[in-house]
Amino acid sequence: MAAEKSRPLLLNLRAMFYMVTPNETSFEKLNDVPNFVDEAIPYFVVMIILECIILKLQGKEIPRINDGINSKSHGLLSQMHSLLFGSLELAVYYWLYTNWHFIDLPWDNTWTWLIGFVAVDFSYYWFHRFSHESNIIWASHQVHHSSEDYNLTTALRQSLMQKYYSMLLNFPMAFFIPPSVFCVHQQFNLLYQFWIHTE
Repeated sequence: MAAEKSRPLLLNLRAMFYMVTPNETSFEKLNDVPNFVDEAIPYFVVMIILECIILKLQGKEIPRINDGINSKSHGLLSQMHSLLFGSLELAVYYWLYTNWHFIDLPWDNTWTWLIGFVAVDFSYYWFHRFSHESNIIWASHQVHHSSEDYNLTTALRQSLMQKYYSMLLNFPMAFFIPPSVFCVHQQFNLLYQFWIHTE
């Protein structure tokens, strides 16, 4: 997921708002899909600083440092599983797609890209809903809601276990969505969630 290509400098910023086109974000192979989330980290930092400046100019309290550090620490911890199990979801998804997909959608088709967008968002909606309605999933998701504040750092406050629940809802897409399309939209969906966590 790390093949470096010459992309427009602001593509990762536009990706945070889903302001990208299928032509610039469609990839044939899973290995060609850039790590949009890692590449967006500088934008996370800039947006957090910008939020603080705007709050200060409005005469409001800026986010508490201890709460921001707590949120960022949770964000880092939620990424720790990637060291050991980072490719688990993609490996299972790829295996399911390779062995069991029954609809052949071309990876470079605009309709495939749009279907991937809707499918990933649909899956995320149901996961998020289940995480508020199921006690066992809420036990991991409530970390995200544990902040006393609501600001951009809160978006980084994620659970260690949440990924393992959400992947179960993502696997059915492997029957028709190519892995590279899934991987692109999964990252864009995550990036989109960042900027909406602010007042």
